[in-house]
Amino acid sequence: MSSSHAAPSSKSVKFYSASLSAGAASDSKFVVDIVNRLEERNRLQIPIDGVDRTPANLAPPFFGEEAFVWSRFREQFQPLATDMEDATVPTADKPDGFDNFETQPNYEGVIDRRSPSLEAGQKTYHVKIRLTETDDIVLFESPSHVVSLDAEEAARVQEQNRRFETRPKARRTADAEAQTRDLPCKSRSVNTECIHRQDVASFVSNYDMYDTYNDLERHTKEINVADSASKLEITTYSREGMEDIDERLNRSANFHLSSMILQRLLAGNVYREQQIRFRNMYPPDPCREDIRYLYRLDVLWTYRTVETLGKPVASASWCPANGDIVAIAYGIYGHTGSDDRGCGFVYVWNIKNPVNPERRYRFDCPVTCVAFSRRTPQLLAVGLYDGRVQVRDITDTTQTPLAVSSRDRFPVYQPIWDLKWVEFDNEGKDEVIAVSQNGWVMKYTLTIGQYLLPYPLLRLDRVEGTPEGHGSTGTSAPADQQPVGVQSDLHPQALCVTIHPVQKDKYYIGTDEGAVHWCSINDPFQHLGVLQMHSRGIFCLEYSPWSPRIFLTCSGDWSIRIWIEELPEPIVTLCTGFAPVQAAYWSPTNSTVIASVTRSGVQLWDLKRRSSKPASETTLGSLTTALTVVRFTNCGRCLLVGDAEGKAHVCALEDMPFPPHFQYRELQSALYGKLVTAPELLTRVKRMGYLGY
Repeated sequence: MSSSHAAPSSKSVKFYSASLSAGAASDSKFVVDIVNRLEERNRLQIPIDGVDRTPANLAPPFFGEEAFVWSRFREQFQPLATDMEDATVPTADKPDGFDNFETQPNYEGVIDRRSPSLEAGQKTYHVKIRLTETDDIVLFESPSHVVSLDAEEAARVQEQNRRFETRPKARRTADAEAQTRDLPCKSRSVNTECIHRQDVASFVSNYDMYDTYNDLERHTKEINVADSASKLEITTYSREGMEDIDERLNRSANFHLSSMILQRLLAGNVYREQQIRFRNMYPPDPCREDIRYLYRLDVLWTYRTVETLGKPVASASWCPANGDIVAIAYGIYGHTGSDDRGCGFVYVWNIKNPVNPERRYRFDCPVTCVAFSRRTPQLLAVGLYDGRVQVRDITDTTQTPLAVSSRDRFPVYQPIWDLKWVEFDNEGKDEVIAVSQNGWVMKYTLTIGQYLLPYPLLRLDRVEGTPEGHGSTGTSAPADQQPVGVQSDLHPQALCVTIHPVQKDKYYIGTDEGAVHWCSINDPFQHLGVLQMHSRGIFCLEYSPWSPRIFLTCSGDWSIRIWIEELPEPIVTLCTGFAPVQAAYWSPTNSTVIASVTRSGVQLWDLKRRSSKPASETTLGSLTTALTVVRFTNCGRCLLVGDAEGKAHVCALEDMPFPPHFQYRELQSALYGKLVTAPELLTRVKRMGYLGY
């Protein structure tokens, strides 16, 4: 290494590394390879249009001349030198290698041990670098907005908060829950005591166990097993004076909740595919090739218990807010013997547990009808055989009714055959309309007390003469052929009640003489009209979900008839053969599909296809078991069918036609097609114009 001095104006020092020739003479293959590559790189040139465009080296060369201009170095370290002259920096921290810039320091014998390729005779230059601490750089700061009560400024902060809350124009705030995450609060006493564990063992012989069980009281219980005539015996042991564990568990609300959740989980393992089908999670593909309309019923599961075997299903109601919940009433059907009228049940089932009901209500008389409230979905109205009406809250786990009807003010002792919740604006009150066998129409209002407030609306009278409607020809028969009317009662039986879908204060009542009375809640003890629709009792009357002026009726004269308001004759008549129609309902998803039930089976009708016979008829259970109830689910893809043995079958509708996009237009075209053979009636229907919502 050699050194030279620059001009006096620009003092500099030049350091020369080993030349390329020296590197080529080295014994190291690595160094020789690098030297050869550098020489080849220097010989390459890139001429473009006669101009040398060879790019320069991006990094300083490893071999060659490296110059360090000390004027720039001194300008950068001038403040440090000034501080040194002012003796602000300790003398021990001064770099002694730069005390004299004019004289080159002597580094003879110094070898850079980090570079083994250097020869022993070559000198290296060392520069001392002084590292000092820089100022703190704040990347993120989140100041606290909470002051401890022990702090000095706690009193001042509390006074500011009090002034803010009591200022005149302060915003109205309320301490309530919001859709924000809970703030993680940390108290001072977060440490808990250490839990000590200990293993304890004991030895018990067979003689000890024998003597222990002989000293305990033995209790044996028999439990009926569903779908089996055998009984299961369970033996429990208890010590004298010790509380029965079964009674304690029955009083525990947490135990019942845990048991219900566990039963749901177990039932989900067995009925998983059926529950998926009930929820309609995999709807049928309208583009598949093998589409056939068979109107088939597939039984998913059956609701049944040991206590309700032999008790006919009298009524059923799906919860309007939760389509998984259904209330089923078990009471009487037809001419039930007096021995079987001892008690009744109302069970609230959930599709998540098709084995055991989640609510059980027992009554001392048969139950005739149930209905959920649309305004308050957790309220369930129950009609009894002895004329009473009760309202239950299914969210309450106790057996106490929310309100019952009182017989002190207006007693009713005849069976309640049907009831409906009033839905029109009545100042936010929950009211129920109930019809009884003696012809009384009662309105019950839910009050704060434990009794329902009764109010009589109307008592039906038998129709005298020839009323307007089906069968009234206007001509009188000969005197010798006229039937002799012997009326044992002046008041007909009210079998069903329906509230108008648009005019909520207007309701229709079907009687046992085949007539329909329509009345208004605002006009008590008055009739708005009477129409003779059947020759036997009317069991059901329901409006179409797609038209507020089209409704159907089913009766014991073996027929289902579809009517239009303001027309005294039916536009369509569906005959089931030689069996009374117990119930009939419109499909909530297809405007032309109707489901009905007779003693022998379930019929599915499609007005687009034919009206002479049903599209399909399915028999459920044994041939000797009569079917009593049919109801569509809220989604319209399943049916609930009840029988006289206390079983409720949940069936899926398979191979059904796809719902049309324009429901009312499809219903209108189907009805017009049925009236082709009655041109006069068809003309009258067309003149009525649009009948939909």
